[in-house]
Amino acid sequence: MSESPHSSSPPVPATAKKKRPEPPNRWKLLVKCLVAPLLVLLFFAAAPHWLNARIRDGFVLAVQTAANRTSEEKTRQVQLFEKTDFAKVCLEPPAPGYEKLRAAFDSDGVTARFQRLRWGLWLSLVLVVVVVAAIITLFALNRRARASREALIACYSLGWKIAIAAALVKLLLLIPLLTYGCFEFTVLLFDRYLPKLLGAIVIGGAIALWGSAQALLRKVPMEFKEPMSREVTPEEAPELWAAVRQAAEQLHTAPPDHIVIGMQLNFYVTELALLHDHGRTEGRTLFLSHPLLRHFTKDETLSIIGHELGHFIGEDTRMTREFYPMRHKFHGTMVALARSGIVAWTSFQFLALFDWCFSETERTASRERELLADQKGATLVSAPVMAQALVKLHALVEGFKHGITAAIHDPKQNPLELPLRSIIREKLVPNAGFWTDLFEQKVPHPLDTHPTLGERLESLRQQVTVEQAKTIATTEGESAYDCWFGQRGQLFQELAQKTEEAVNKMRTHAQIKEADYQTEAGRKLLDQHFPEKTWRAKASGFWTFFVFLLLVTLGAAAGAVFIPDTGARVVMVLLVLLFGGISVKVWAQQHGAVLALNAAGLTHTGWVRPLRFAEVARISGKKNYSAVTLIFHLKEKQPGIWKLSLPGFQRKTISVSLSNLPAKPIDIATTIIRYFTRQKDPAEREQK
Repeated sequence: MSESPHSSSPPVPATAKKKRPEPPNRWKLLVKCLVAPLLVLLFFAAAPHWLNARIRDGFVLAVQTAANRTSEEKTRQVQLFEKTDFAKVCLEPPAPGYEKLRAAFDSDGVTARFQRLRWGLWLSLVLVVVVVAAIITLFALNRRARASREALIACYSLGWKIAIAAALVKLLLLIPLLTYGCFEFTVLLFDRYLPKLLGAIVIGGAIALWGSAQALLRKVPMEFKEPMSREVTPEEAPELWAAVRQAAEQLHTAPPDHIVIGMQLNFYVTELALLHDHGRTEGRTLFLSHPLLRHFTKDETLSIIGHELGHFIGEDTRMTREFYPMRHKFHGTMVALARSGIVAWTSFQFLALFDWCFSETERTASRERELLADQKGATLVSAPVMAQALVKLHALVEGFKHGITAAIHDPKQNPLELPLRSIIREKLVPNAGFWTDLFEQKVPHPLDTHPTLGERLESLRQQVTVEQAKTIATTEGESAYDCWFGQRGQLFQELAQKTEEAVNKMRTHAQIKEADYQTEAGRKLLDQHFPEKTWRAKASGFWTFFVFLLLVTLGAAAGAVFIPDTGARVVMVLLVLLFGGISVKVWAQQHGAVLALNAAGLTHTGWVRPLRFAEVARISGKKNYSAVTLIFHLKEKQPGIWKLSLPGFQRKTISVSLSNLPAKPIDIATTIIRYFTRQKDPAEREQK
């Protein structure tokens, strides 16, 4: 139950308590945000002194190696250079006697280097000040946001703008600072620079900026899809509408503009546009779960409706409407920065700091909103009924999951006619772990957090024991669906049909996942959905490599014949044996190589046996520029699979390079992994 359209049903309760992930450490985030700007500032503060020392060392070396000067002159000049501040000579009007030195520095570009380092120092100082000021402002806004809901919206909005702006400013300043800083660092250290490193910094920064701009400028769709659902009008469901309007009147709020009923196992309200099977709704929409309506009583459903209307009263849907676009762009920007590599790392960490800064405030506000909405539901009916509905929601959702699993394996089972009470009695009641963890379960929420079931019951001042929860979950009564739609079942015939189609697809997928390729029926089913595919290696790549090996071998053989030195001849003979052996192995494994794939596994003309998926635990991959290699991690160690492999050598992995095949390596890898996991082709799914 939520005011958000993006909530889903409660998570599957575990049989043992799961440890909550620890929140990120504030000090680590602060260090990650500041480390790059501070290092850049430190470098530009130290670089002029480093350059000054390099220039001084150069002059001292020139004086000491001069042949036309006496030792007294050398000592005097060395002492003079050791006292001279060359940065001051370059950056200030030259003192008397230093005019020629300044002119030489100007012509050699030394003055310009000192000036650029000074600009780097000032810009890096500005960067640190901007970052520190932004961090202080975010902490101050977060403290102020705790005052009220309006303050949270206003402070979050302003903080979001500051965080995005600061992250992009960091990126804009760090790109030139890092580029020039790396240039000066390598020149000072090695007397040369690394063009590839500088190019990588510039390209990575440009990619980060471009991706961030796309995420920030992209239009946020203020709508969402709710498949397998339909709107019910007052004419189609007069009893339901009358009950909802009466509930709204009792709670002193306006009724929803639309009521949508669908197959999702949840209830929510939203003011975002909703796309359902019969069209689109705009305005205040109440979503009710068709499956849950068939198992909640009328009073339990009214308490849930009261809870949802409570979100309208508190303008919680306004928070969803206000936060949704900002969160959409915020996470899009974080993804763009994360994909841009090390250059954008510090900006990514700054956005992570913003997310952490407001997260606890958001969680607190979210918990408060849910508890207040529960009070509205209790006011509408009663606190015991509201508590009963909350307990039953978790039990029913878990029962549905067991029931759907059974329906997938039983074609005769109608997914809308699941015997939930029997399932709960048979599957859940004996499961002590489920009931132990029941009161720690939460309904998920996009702004993080609903209270736990135990916290919600405590807020309602209702004490429910495990035995009472079992009784609530297994007690039957007249359903809200029977009260409101008992004579209008035809309204949902299309939903029932689409649900059956969805379950049939799940049945097909389950059959595919469980099919045995060793049986005739399993082979026929798998070959239908996973037909054999073959890829013949490119001949040009093979011949280029093989001819190279052959030439090296022949060259070594010629050396063994014609070089008179005995030791050199021995080396040449060893090279002949080495490269000759490699040539033979490459010919045996790669000549006319064909890689074939089916549902059972892979075969290769260079292998001594097929690689069966039943032997593989998992598949990983490596990508180096355009080269892609798949690594098959075996369940048990096996002898080498390639022809002419070392005999008796057991290995746990098999590597297959996809780079010399005609199709794109990444597409081949995707297809192999899809066959391994038995996921049908997306094009086939869309067609069906």
